[in-house]
Amino acid sequence: MKEIEEYYIKEREIFNKVLNVTLEISLNQHGINTDGRGVRGMKIFTRQTTTGISLSKLLPQINYQFGEDDELWDVCSIASLSRNMLEGYLSLHFFGLENITPEEAELRFFILQYHRNIEWYNIRKNEDTDGSQLVDFEEGLPKEKERIKKHTFISKLPETQRKRAIKGIEIYKTKSDFENELTVCKDLRKNYRLLSNLVHPLPLSVERIDNERGRGVKNIYDMNYILLSLIIARTFLAASTVGIADLFSETLGKKYKNEIDSIRGYINENN
Repeated sequence: MKEIEEYYIKEREIFNKVLNVTLEISLNQHGINTDGRGVRGMKIFTRQTTTGISLSKLLPQINYQFGEDDELWDVCSIASLSRNMLEGYLSLHFFGLENITPEEAELRFFILQYHRNIEWYNIRKNEDTDGSQLVDFEEGLPKEKERIKKHTFISKLPETQRKRAIKGIEIYKTKSDFENELTVCKDLRKNYRLLSNLVHPLPLSVERIDNERGRGVKNIYDMNYILLSLIIARTFLAASTVGIADLFSETLGKKYKNEIDSIRGYINENN
């Protein structure tokens, strides 16, 4: 177990290093002149930052100097936040970082609005007893869908993406698309499935609970899963931070060049 403990300590230090750079940039992002995609990207980046802080508070400590502490090795919660970090990066890339035409950017914004309004409609439908808050949605949603169907860029999408866009799936690219386009996402489907099976109450995460595993106590099995989750989390947090700095290269990129260069190599290492 000593070997996995030392590996975990090393990865936790790397995560802390990435998080510190992320915090520094997140706290100094104000005053940048940008467009709607830039603003949206910064908002997603802020969420990535807070998720990273939450994860850092959950990660157990190993301190040989003071012996064993009553640390909670909560593999399911750590995997959940790691999956949030992964999904957050996909959103950040799709809505903020990717270099696309204004035409496609407009389509993505329209789909995002449509998806948001569908969700608000479904929430309020279960709350509004007389239906007074639903009229605008019921009139507006068909128009928003039609606007997407008639958009000039919709015909330029591959058929799979086009169908997803018309359905209002806000990120119309598939995980396979991301794997093919981004090096950091080369194991996206494998990593997402692993994290999801640890997050979901059934079947695998519960089936694996025994007298030792899945009870929050330190054991080599849960330590391995937490280590994998931690590597995935720091990879996509680093990718988010480097991506934002590169997007605003004349401001954040120049000001924090040394800090960004110090974490750039963690994006694909061990992923």
